[in-house]
Amino acid sequence: MEVFMGALAVLLVINSAAAMAQISKPARGELSVKRAECLKQARLQRFDRRFAARNRFMKECMARS
Repeated sequence: MEVFMGALAVLLVINSAAAMAQISKPARGELSVKRAECLKQARLQRFDRRFAARNRFMKECMARS
C-alpha cells in the first residue's frame, strides 16, 4: 500500500510540473513590441519631465494590451 501511495504522489508531482510548464510567459520579442508601442503612445502624450506620470502610463499600457 505504501508503494502505491508513493507512486501516486510521484505521478501527481509530475502532472503538476507538466501543467506549470504549459503556462508560459509571453515571448521576449512580444514584450519588446508591446513596450515599443507603449513608448510611442507616451511620446505622443508629451510627458516631458513628469516621469511619475509617464511611468504610471507605461505600467497601465503594458497591463492593458
